[in-house]
Amino acid sequence: HHSPQNSSTDDINIRHLILTPNSTTNPSSMSSDTAINNHGATQDLKPKVTPDEALSILIDLYVADGFDDEKAKSIGSLPRVEVIRELDSYDDVNYLVKIDGEKALLKIHNGVESEKYIAARGRKRTKLNDGDSPGTSIIDLHTVIFKHLESSKYNVTTGRTIPPKKSESNNRPDDSGVCIRELSVISPEHGPRHLAIRLQTWVHGAPLSSIEWCPLETFVDAGACLGRVCHALDDLAASDPDGAAVRASERYHLWDGKNLMDSKPYIPHIDDVGRRRLVTGILDAFQKDIIDGG
Repeated sequence: HHSPQNSSTDDINIRHLILTPNSTTNPSSMSSDTAINNHGATQDLKPKVTPDEALSILIDLYVADGFDDEKAKSIGSLPRVEVIRELDSYDDVNYLVKIDGEKALLKIHNGVESEKYIAARGRKRTKLNDGDSPGTSIIDLHTVIFKHLESSKYNVTTGRTIPPKKSESNNRPDDSGVCIRELSVISPEHGPRHLAIRLQTWVHGAPLSSIEWCPLETFVDAGACLGRVCHALDDLAASDPDGAAVRASERYHLWDGKNLMDSKPYIPHIDDVGRRRLVTGILDAFQKDIIDGG
């Protein structure tokens, strides 16, 4: 995810936009227990990467040998590579970093999505039988979306994937700009794991959550930006000829609004009685007014 610290009205959290209300996936095909198990897996397999390890990743994967003389003069005595701070993330690890004085976002994906990505890449290299479909993953979907939104006709500012240095080409499964490294995860018994890594350009701007007051026009601009993204994603298939990445958007997702009732098993874990009643009331109203009410 893009972290809240890396947000502006034009900085789009792609994962939260892919809600697929017309998805062909049947929500009933995954039980609440399965959803909770998947949730637990992403937390167990969340990367455990220290700032020093993040620095090592940057140097190994993204810093070409030697200094560019003109670049060195322009940045003066600044270090070639810096890890500024870790950013908020639900199940991945994100770092704000600098390379040659330029801000960037280093993302290390969780073990669940990384495993699916690696498996999908292997399946794409395998000759498929008639009727078989190529593999896909959410990381593939991210790659296609970011590439798709680079088109100037959509007028949307998003992070651009920064490719690794040429000497790393043999360590990447394809040309998506994603690298693979064996790293630790939160759960010691499940690690280390091969995790997917991506470096993206930084989207400058102040997150709305950090602004105490802003004019109504700011929210109008934000809504217009989201509208442009939605229109752009309507045409996403044009950037995904085999349809493999787009199919990843059809997977079950507990955060999808239509699957709201599957969050009921989490309610007992809310310690505050008042908050627990509040959530229960919202779910009951959703069941009555939306699901049963048609």
